[in-house]
Amino acid sequence: MTACSNFEEQEFTVLLPNAGQDQVIFTEDTGTTIKLNATQSSDINNLGFEYKWTIISTPENFPITLSSANEGKPTFEVKNNVSGRYEFLVEIMRGDQVAKDFINVDINPAFAQILFVNAIDDTETSTFNIPSVNRIGEPVASQNTDASYINIDTNISKQADGTTVLEVVYNGQTLTANENLEALKSYMLYLVGTKENPELFLVEKLNNQNSIGFGLISLDYINLSQTDNTTLYIDVTGVRLAPVPIAFDLLLSTLGIPGSLGVLSYKENGELFFPSGQVLPLPIFSTVNGVKISNETVISLPDGVDANFGTFILFPDASATDGHTLKFINNSSLLPQ
Repeated sequence: MTACSNFEEQEFTVLLPNAGQDQVIFTEDTGTTIKLNATQSSDINNLGFEYKWTIISTPENFPITLSSANEGKPTFEVKNNVSGRYEFLVEIMRGDQVAKDFINVDINPAFAQILFVNAIDDTETSTFNIPSVNRIGEPVASQNTDASYINIDTNISKQADGTTVLEVVYNGQTLTANENLEALKSYMLYLVGTKENPELFLVEKLNNQNSIGFGLISLDYINLSQTDNTTLYIDVTGVRLAPVPIAFDLLLSTLGIPGSLGVLSYKENGELFFPSGQVLPLPIFSTVNGVKISNETVISLPDGVDANFGTFILFPDASATDGHTLKFINNSSLLPQ
């Protein structure tokens, strides 16, 4: 007896589908065109195949249409206020043979971040609001900041002229500032001046986790004391590692840590970098012409996290022994850029 087989008469191929890598997209001001790409799909015998894309799910109230469901590189448009996950299936087919692969596209709004700081030397609290997104902040006492950075979807918050209105309620007054906020950037909004003449002051945070070299900590220092010629000073005499005598000024120099930041004027800020693996609890305070004008403070960063950064803020404070309060604000929760 002889068995019959028609194997030689059949076209045989092994399909290898490839829907591409999952994507994370930040929307732009005018919406975004998303590109899918399954052209890295193949079959081992190069006999060719057809594509078929299927939309599995979309964020609620944000349906889409693919430019073509039967091409290797279809596209679709998303609105500028969309947020959520799109799930897709791609099938590659030859005859009755079908192979499948999946891809997710996560759409995120283009957030900016703002930390609000109440720097007025008075007992009044203040509240930071973003009217266009109905965001109402918590009261912030003098010489203090918000508990965390506030995320602002710039796609939604922008007005016709491209600016975002920032609002601060203080002492019965409502102060507003029209600011050009850029997505994926971080800012600090200061309430400065006096109780009778308050004003708003916005500063962009120039560095964050992804822009700082490995092994470094970036520190800002901003002088809000209405006092010019102010220097952030590191007191090496305040460090003790007994019984080993160490020349701490030489140690700081070896570690790349300057003894002082340089002279700052009111509303000015500067920046310095510390080697993150060598940070000691060094007493730091502010001086004017060599005279101490603030309390001492130290860097306080989470353990096990490299390339952190923060801001030393010099607050005017008549109740303080030295006339000002110097605080360190940990900025490690900022958005990566």
